[in-house]
Parts: sequence; structure tokens; C-alpha cells
Amino acid sequence: MPTEASLTPPTADRYVTAFSAISNLTDLHLQMLRIHYQAPERTVTAKGLAALVGESSYQVVNSQYGRLARLVGEQIGYSPEPEQLGTLVRFEQRNKEWHWLMRPEVAEALERLGWVEAAAPLLPEEVASTASLLVEGAVSRVSVNANECNPEARRRCLEAYGTRCYICGFSFGAVYGEVAKGYMHVHHLRPLSEINGEYVVDPITDLRPICPNCHAVVHLRMPAFAIEEVRAFLHSRSQT
Repeated sequence: MPTEASLTPPTADRYVTAFSAISNLTDLHLQMLRIHYQAPERTVTAKGLAALVGESSYQVVNSQYGRLARLVGEQIGYSPEPEQLGTLVRFEQRNKEWHWLMRPEVAEALERLGWVEAAAPLLPEEVASTASLLVEGAVSRVSVNANECNPEARRRCLEAYGTRCYICGFSFGAVYGEVAKGYMHVHHLRPLSEINGEYVVDPITDLRPICPNCHAVVHLRMPAFAIEEVRAFLHSRSQT
């Protein structure tokens, strides 16, 4: 019989502790969490999430997200019924389809861990792969996804290259003023789909600041266009 404490949603602090204690989180687990976090209203369906992570069957997502929920639940002693996945989400039926709503405490925990960036939503073209990387000279793990990176790696990149687009020279601050000063996407030069496991990421050699427009063009092709190729597109247009 579940106790009252086991049915009370845990605090964000407890979720932080739980996520940090799990040693066997997979790239797919992290990918699903990030995509779910960035979804409108942090709400997804099993089929929708499967499509975004590149799985042909929603049953894989059901199984893997459920496994992650079980691992978290074991750490914090929380497993609401009837579905194990309820450790991470609330359920709501809309148009005869079940939607998963990420618990706000889970979302806050992901923010505290640095696994997501609230101000930088994923581009649809860039949700295909994620990886966990280590920053050179640091002992802490830096989580990097295909659109944005850990705030420290991002800061070092922008400190080195500035906040003008490395391809077209666009500056949010120059165009929109103080409200957008310092904003810029950060692009990972090495395709994350080619990375198996961990490697050392250098914010100076591996990352470049590029604007959302150029970033979208870079990812119009798989594998992505090189920065030099996109810069050549702009140059050829300026000559006509």
C-alpha cells in the first residue's frame, strides 16, 4: 500500500538529487527529457515524442521513458499509480489521445542541473541528437545539445568570438537594441550524430556563434553544411 508521502509529488530538489544519482542515464533518456521540456506547454504524446527522437515506434519511447521514470522513482521513493511514468509526468486526455505533461518540479530540476536552457528553444531541424560532453580543464559534466550548449561553454565561445554571427555578421544588439544584446545561437562544428560516448569539447575550437537564420540554413542538410559553405551562399547572392 503506497504511503501518503510516496504519493506526494517530490520537490525540485529531490528530482535534482535523483537525476544526479542515476549513473546509467542514456543519451535517449536525456534527449527525451530535453525535447519534452522544450515542447509547447511541455506537453507531448508518445507518438509525437517518438517522431522527434527519430524512433519509428512509440512503444520504444513508452518503454524507455517508463524505465527512466522507474529509475527516478527508486531514488526518491515516488511512484504514483496507475502508470510508472507518472513519476515524471501528469496525464491528460485530449481528443481521445493521452498527452504527457512534464511535472513542473521535473522541469525546474532540469534547469538547475543545466541540462536545458529555458531561453533557447530547440530548432526542429536540430533535435535529432544529443550528447554529454566534458569541458577541457573542468571536472564537471557539461551537457550539450544540437542547438545550444551548457551556459559555461556558451559563455566561453561568445567571449572568444563575440556576439555577431560568425557567418553573416548579424548582431541582435545592433538591430534590436539593449533588449536583445548578447543573444546568439551557438553552433557545434562537429556533428553530434558522429559522436559515440564522451569526448572533450573546447568552446574555442568546437563552437561558433551564428544567428538563427544561418543556423537554420546550416541544418537544412544532413550532414549539416559547413560554415564556409553557408558563407559562400551569401557571397554568391551578393554578387548577383
